[in-house]
Amino acid sequence: MKRKIAALTFMILSLSSISGKDFSEYYSSWSSMFGIDPSSGIYSFLILRIPSGGKYEGMGTAFTAVAIDSSFIESNPAASSLVDNTELSFLHNNWINDVNIESVIFATRIGNIGMGLAGKMMYLPFTGVDEYGDRYSNDYTEDYSLGYYWEAIGTANFSYNFLKSFYFDGISVGANFKFGYRNVPYSIATGQSAIALMGDFGVITRFNFLKPYFSRDKNFSLGFSFKNIGTEILISPSSADSPIDPLPALFSAGLAYSPFRPLILTFDFNYPLPIQTTDPEKFYFAVGMNLTLTNFLSMQSGVLLKTGQPRLVIGTALELKKVDFVVNYTLDLVTQFDELDRISLEVRINLGDYGRKDREERAEVLYIEGLKLYAEGDFRAAIKKWEECLELIPIFTPAKEMIETATNSFQLQEEMLERQTAE
Repeated sequence: MKRKIAALTFMILSLSSISGKDFSEYYSSWSSMFGIDPSSGIYSFLILRIPSGGKYEGMGTAFTAVAIDSSFIESNPAASSLVDNTELSFLHNNWINDVNIESVIFATRIGNIGMGLAGKMMYLPFTGVDEYGDRYSNDYTEDYSLGYYWEAIGTANFSYNFLKSFYFDGISVGANFKFGYRNVPYSIATGQSAIALMGDFGVITRFNFLKPYFSRDKNFSLGFSFKNIGTEILISPSSADSPIDPLPALFSAGLAYSPFRPLILTFDFNYPLPIQTTDPEKFYFAVGMNLTLTNFLSMQSGVLLKTGQPRLVIGTALELKKVDFVVNYTLDLVTQFDELDRISLEVRINLGDYGRKDREERAEVLYIEGLKLYAEGDFRAAIKKWEECLELIPIFTPAKEMIETATNSFQLQEEMLERQTAE
């Protein structure tokens, strides 16, 4: 336990020590190579574009084809039907200055059905002024200029996995239904508060491809998703002609590949959709990796290759039996080195898997016991073991195949005994 606490302390100190004017100037020069996107900043509800944290942020948002923790809910709604454990996650993102983002995610899987709920809120102190520099008020009788500007998103997730077999993880489809609210303290004066109704749709599949090692986990996955499809609705607009800004609708396609057991490499292609706007942002890419160092410690890193807004992220995950900690440091154009910002922390609680892992381990033991009995020539006992295996895991294809083989061997043995008796 002391080693694990020391590892967590080391990763926090390592992430927080990244600072310095020279590095800031280097990053500024590097980011200038990506140019400027003239459509940057046209979207409403920008909280949808800021990762809550977790491995989704740690891998540079290259997460569309990944389903390794509950932060999938921001990348691909289909992934809930593939998660291993029921998880409850609390995330804090110290974005910049006084801007903070708080999130909570619950995800679970029952059989082939995945479900999730999530809440996300961004808030910052706000003082509103008019074109003369005076604070907004209503006939100077009440001050509406002070308070918190905040945006909140509530998400309900549902997904289903079908065509699953022993050698193929099937195809998962899923959807998020999202409700957003934006509060502007002086909205009575300007009518800028709004609600948003939107949804996501995604597909993900996993299988083995170019796999040079043995593992029950599939090493290759593909996924795509449509996100933030909907509209905002202004509350008490100041005029009938009040503009409605577009939501950051996005199409993402991704792949994830594990060339050897500890490493996952990911790639995402992102295309902003021209919904409610004729001039969306340019397409962009993201690449990321997850490297497992020990059975309780892993590292993440990713790069977002976006015009005018490149982003570099490094992170570490300390994964204990019941509680996981994920810390990320993000470097982009809003990062400040004189203050500790762009740090995100996730605390993820493992609430169990409804006994799936225990059943899988028991099924493997029964399968091996059946192989031993088969090698000894006790075909009936072997078949019984494999039938017990299938009762635990109905899609355990090797057990089905061995039952057929043992049945044929048993019939052949009976035929040989009959012939010997007849002779």
